[in-house]
Order: sequence, then C-alpha cells, then structure tokens
Amino acid sequence: MSAPCAMMDAMDTQNPTYSDDELTAALAGHLASLERDDSYRVERVLKRSDVETTELVYFEGSGGGSLGPFVRKRIDASAQIGGAYERLFAAQQAGRRFEHLPRIVDCRRAGEELDVVMEYVEGETLEALVGRLGATPDYACELFGALCDAAAELHAGFASAGEMAAPVIHRDLKPSNIIVSGANYAPDAGMTFSSLVIIDLGIARVWRDGADADTVKFGTRSYAPPEQYGFGQTSVRSDIYAFGALLFFCLTGADPKPGRDMREQCEAHGIPVPLTDVICMAMALDPAKRFASAKALGNAARTAYGLCAPASSLTTAPAAAVSRTAVPQAHRVQQPVTPALSPSTSQHSTISSSASEPLASKCASLLSHIPEPVGRIWNGCVYAMTLLFLMGSHFAVFQPTGENRNYPTWFLALEYFFMVDGLVLLITFGMLDRRRLRRRFPVLDRYRGGAFVELWFKALGFMFAVMCVVVVIGNATGVVS
Repeated sequence: MSAPCAMMDAMDTQNPTYSDDELTAALAGHLASLERDDSYRVERVLKRSDVETTELVYFEGSGGGSLGPFVRKRIDASAQIGGAYERLFAAQQAGRRFEHLPRIVDCRRAGEELDVVMEYVEGETLEALVGRLGATPDYACELFGALCDAAAELHAGFASAGEMAAPVIHRDLKPSNIIVSGANYAPDAGMTFSSLVIIDLGIARVWRDGADADTVKFGTRSYAPPEQYGFGQTSVRSDIYAFGALLFFCLTGADPKPGRDMREQCEAHGIPVPLTDVICMAMALDPAKRFASAKALGNAARTAYGLCAPASSLTTAPAAAVSRTAVPQAHRVQQPVTPALSPSTSQHSTISSSASEPLASKCASLLSHIPEPVGRIWNGCVYAMTLLFLMGSHFAVFQPTGENRNYPTWFLALEYFFMVDGLVLLITFGMLDRRRLRRRFPVLDRYRGGAFVELWFKALGFMFAVMCVVVVIGNATGVVS
C-alpha cells in the first residue's frame, strides 16, 4: 500500500495497528502530493509576532477523519531565521531520533515563508511547573540535569551520517520554551517526570567558524547574554548563560534582573552558596569564564545540590530518599562524590565553607535542620497567640475602658486595627516557619534575609507615619486631645 493510501486509511478508519511513526511518515508522503494549506484546519493561534505565527492545527482526511493536533509555524524567512528547523527535519528524515526535541512532520519554503509542522508536545512549560510546584533546590538535582542533557542534543548539531556536525545554539532558552511532562514533587519523595522537550527553535542558529557576530539579534533580555546583542558571535556558551538564568528561575521562581550583580541577587533570594557559585559562573559576562558545555554545567549543578541539600531551607528530603524516587532511568541522577565545577574553578571549592556564607544563608541552614512537623506545631502556637491579640483589639475598640472612652470609635479602630494589629501581623509573619508558604507562593522567595528585614521595616515605617499624621490632624482639629 502506498504512503498516502496507508495514511488516509489509518485516519478514516481509526485503524489502531498503525504506529505514530508510520502515521507521521505516511502524512509526510501525502503532503508532498497536494497543497498543504488546504489540508490543515487551524484550531487556534498560539502566539504571533512580526516574524512568526504559531498555530495549533489538525490534518483533515478526505473521508472526514482528522489527525493531530500538530503545531504549525509560519516563519518569515527573509528575517534569516528558522533554518534550524530545516536542518532538524533533514536529520530526522535521515533516521536520526532526538529525545528532547520535537519531531518535525513537514518543513517547506513557499516564497519568503517557511512553513514548519511538528508534533504537539503534551505537558506544561517550566514556567507553569515552577508556578505549580514552587521553587526548590531539588530542580538542580533532578530536572536541571535532564535539561542540560537536552541542550547537549542541540549543541551536538543535526548533521546526518558523513556530514561535519556544527553546534546549534538555541538563543531563546527560557521557562516558556521548556515542556515537561508528568512532573510531580513531594519533599519526602523528591521529583519525578516522564519527559522534557526544548521547543521554539525559530531563532536558533548554527555556529559558523570565523564569524564576528550574529547577523540577527533576538532573545529574551533576562536570559540572553551580552554577545547576543551585537558584542560577538553566539556560541554554546551563550546557551550556558541562559541555563544559568534558568537555574536561578527554578530556585527562586523569578527571572534574573539584567544589569544587576548576580551574586547579590542570589544572596537576596537565599540561594545556597554552592548553587550561587554555579549560577554566577554560568552567567559570567565573559563567555570564556563560563562552563564549556551543558554537560559540565549539569554536573556542577548536581554537585552543588549535593553540597547544600542537607542545609536547604526549601526541602527536607534526604539524598537517600531522592535516589529512591520513581524517576525514569534516563532521568535518574547519581549524587557525585567530589565537586566538579571545572578545572579552572577548582580553587573556588572552598567558597562553600560556612565562613564565607552570608548571615541569611547561615540562618536558613540552621532553621532547615528543624523538622517540618515541629515547624507546623510552632506555627500553630504563633497563630493562637495572634488570634488572642486580635480579639483584644476588638474589645479595646468596641468595649473601651479607661481613657479610651474619651476617644471616638473611628480613632480607636484606626489605632488598634491598623497600627496595633498591623504590628502584630508583621511580628507574626516574622516568627513563622515559612518553608511551606515559600513552596506554595514562590513570590515569597524574593524576600529572605536582608530583603525581608528591609520590607518589614518599610511596612512598619509606613504604618507609623500614617498614625502620626492621624494624631497630628486629630490634635489640630480637637477631635483627639
């Protein structure tokens, strides 16, 4: 049976004997014999830019059946982008398989437009995953290592047998361009996931020996290195910079702020020193000072996680528990025995000593040794005391005694509900064991150590200033004597 007939029969009769590979091959063969645009039904537009439109589409059979969904990209080829899809398609047509890259169904040029049809990858973006599960150092051990393995597929190039391989640089690695399937996390069981795929190769480019700079400058500011904006040719180390930013995102739930010192940002978020060292090296402004490969970065992240996992304030899962998780064998991470950041940075291995840790990291390390059940009991006591104080404020306003009887109710409400209760709530939040809260609300990771103290005093100062203004006005008008 010919490819077109086989494909149409499988679609129209829903024959279960055809594998995904056979259907994809049959679809590719059939597309060569007809007008592609007339064969697709656009379900919805996923995103649109000046140079690219991404659609969710279904292939419609002649008998009324459909196959899909697929993702179709319409790329403006005159913008000199999209070539990585053509190379990937050619490599897959030659029989190569890539575990962490989408499978291309069709790729063709029509004038100044490049049309790419690929599989629809099920799962959630890394951005959504961190938002759902929260920020935790466990990403450095489990998922980040697999992400570096995925980058290794890109950087190995898409050359077919007998061709000279040239690294493919993604240039737009960010949380929304990483798809993770089947991800789950529990502090006592670690993290599991079934697959990880890097998507959106629209602005990816092939390394060219001797080039001074990229011909086209694209990227997302928080994840793009300086050379991506005209300061040199992007290379494998450019993606390493983006991976450092991705690790920062996994640990904090926030994008790194361009132009600010990365070590200061890491310390502000309470990132353990070993992982801070990895991020700062990956995001060095000088490409020569970054890790030489994604594999080296992945090994360094796993090593750093092993050094700081017992002292992490975001997880209490011991290394033995992590090793027993039901992670697929391809994604199971072995804890390294010795640090391996890189030969050029072995001298920095002593940075992880407690003497060089900031005060916030030391406090986090001490608190992390307290079991979470004990922290929950402590929180219950704090909540009970807070409730008693709030009840006292209620009685002081609506059943005043002594001199309070001389003040109007609105003034007492402002004094007790705003000033006194506000101060009580600030003290309560400062006393809480916030480990579970940080996992549930990643935004709280932005306020640790000095950042938290600064925010606390700002809130206290604001309440005090408002109360002073009210008292002054009350005295001036005679409402309050």
